[in-house]
Amino acid sequence: MRVSIGDIRLYFDVDGPRVVPYGPIMVERPTLVLLHGGPGADHSSFKPAMYAAARFAQVVYLDQRGSGRSDRGDPEQWTWDRWADDVIAFCDALDIAAPILVGTSSGGWVALTAAIRHPGRVGRLVLDSVMPGRIAERLDVFERLGGVPAREIARRYWSGESPETIRRDWEEVCVPLYSQRTDGDPDAANRQRRIRWNHDVLERFRRDSADDFGGWARLAEITCPTLILAGEHDPVATASAARRLAAGLVNAETRLHVLPDAGHGAFREDPERSLAVLRRFLAGRRGMSANAEGG
Repeated sequence: MRVSIGDIRLYFDVDGPRVVPYGPIMVERPTLVLLHGGPGADHSSFKPAMYAAARFAQVVYLDQRGSGRSDRGDPEQWTWDRWADDVIAFCDALDIAAPILVGTSSGGWVALTAAIRHPGRVGRLVLDSVMPGRIAERLDVFERLGGVPAREIARRYWSGESPETIRRDWEEVCVPLYSQRTDGDPDAANRQRRIRWNHDVLERFRRDSADDFGGWARLAEITCPTLILAGEHDPVATASAARRLAAGLVNAETRLHVLPDAGHGAFREDPERSLAVLRRFLAGRRGMSANAEGG
């Protein structure tokens, strides 16, 4: 399905009803709006891991401007602010009054930006493997997981080396280190093939935007309840960066949950545990604080 938002059409998909019968009444369930990473990937990266969330919430999958099945639009509009504004306009068009924005990787930057730019409009935030660690932290984790060759390839990739010379090494050596699943993540290869990548978006991010996220300085403006999920062995969105993010959300009721055996993407790395944490968060469990951390 597609909906027109200003100058483009955005593709979305839905799992689960918003309103369900409960005895003699109809009860409204929370609506999750899933924001994929990449940037330049698409919503399929959430499938099938997030199917189970439809048992307790309505799940809306969204392809962001420039990605997947949505219109590409003007590349100059591939920005955090534009993507964030698109999310709010999308929710307005579908009459989603208090969306729970679930952002994975760079999709979490979009979710954070939406909460900052549209105060009071976002019901809750769920941030999965979001904030990139400082470059030295990232390189250290890559070396710990894949040795000196992985560290050097990651250094070359993040330094902006041309895609013709670095992409194959990055995809063959570094990308597999994103996952630390004991079963080797058997769906990983098929999942990558299913994604409708826009590599132009990804290259723009790698060259111009990877270290240009202004949200760090404005975290105190976020007031909605926030759940942060992180993998202890994530080589990109490091666990130390997740802890700094939680500490920076001084005006939001925040829960930080670090998965001890996981890499990048909590819902893919440990879906059962991550979905259980999400369900408790949506139920409004008390006692959340910026220094709360779970395994």
